[in-house]
Amino acid sequence: MKLFRSMFAGVLVIATLAGCGHEQQVTGNFDSEPVTTMMQTESKFGDIALGSDVWEVVICQIPQDTTDPIFEPGNERLNLSSADIVNELGPVVDYFSRWSNGRYSPKFTAVNGVSISVDEKSDVCVDRALDQSLDSTHGVLVIANAQHTETAVGGWGRPGSSCSKSCSARLTRRAVYVGASDFMPYWKGNPPLDLIEHEMGHALDWPHSSTSVDNFGNGVYDSAVDVMSNSAAPRDINSDARNAPGPLGINMYLSRWLDDSNVALVENGTKSFDLVATNTELVVDGLRLVLVPLNNSTVISIEVIGASGDNRHLLHDRVVIHQIELAGETGFERRQTVLDADLQDGKSWSDSKVEITVKQVVTTNSVTTAKIEVRIAS
Repeated sequence: MKLFRSMFAGVLVIATLAGCGHEQQVTGNFDSEPVTTMMQTESKFGDIALGSDVWEVVICQIPQDTTDPIFEPGNERLNLSSADIVNELGPVVDYFSRWSNGRYSPKFTAVNGVSISVDEKSDVCVDRALDQSLDSTHGVLVIANAQHTETAVGGWGRPGSSCSKSCSARLTRRAVYVGASDFMPYWKGNPPLDLIEHEMGHALDWPHSSTSVDNFGNGVYDSAVDVMSNSAAPRDINSDARNAPGPLGINMYLSRWLDDSNVALVENGTKSFDLVATNTELVVDGLRLVLVPLNNSTVISIEVIGASGDNRHLLHDRVVIHQIELAGETGFERRQTVLDADLQDGKSWSDSKVEITVKQVVTTNSVTTAKIEVRIAS
């Protein structure tokens, strides 16, 4: 994390969220053990995903002769200040403001950099940045001025320790760290920001998702429908894309970006719903998420993803189904597995207990909705 401090001019302040929009909101008011447990887990972090979230941006100087194998050998170094980086992070602020329905906005502030010695590892960058951070800072975003090797991870993020009040990053150790690659000169001041958005998701206590339970822990990011899986999926289709896909409905709900009125719970019988795409503003009434508890630690989530905005790479609208499995002590450790990433009109997904049928997916006046039926075997 990071150390040492003296502020640069260069502060990105976008959307202070009039009243944060969450005071009238109710979330987690369901009589369902797995849903209640997930909400209780997130409550340990207080309002980590609500309001204005202050982040210090810190450049870490890496020695030319560093012995840390994570860094690419050579003398090439990033020649940007933290203030320069802040000026390039506007789309990240916009991304989270849009997906949170105006309830969450990171506020990036440029501060003095840190450095490590030849024999120190990249993690020391983050420790020093955290140690120098102000009491009012909630997280640090550390960017090494050297690129990682092709086989090394691009970065990481963490929510830090639980905290309900006065959550100074110096105490919680909440941080995001990335190498220099996405900010190098060849991007010509228009860097891809999907990795930053992915790691910021981890700092909001969001877990990875995958198309197979077997992939968890193996570094496989193979789902194109979620920022917490293949965050570069839009760029794989359109090289000019800069944002990640949107977040899953379950992450939005647990972050309190959706209200209970946007969520339905099905535990028995057969029920029909009109679902509105998750990227639709909340001024449009309607459900965004259906949850089906399987047992006291697992639920199935059903949502509609419209192929527009950050998800235009999907090319067509679809219903998406995930299995959400509780694990560990944080949301960061949940397992979110794709059961069906592209359920279309007239198609069904089922297992021994649940059958989900899509009756219709339609877009009217730029709002995508799906009529679905959920049947629970008796």
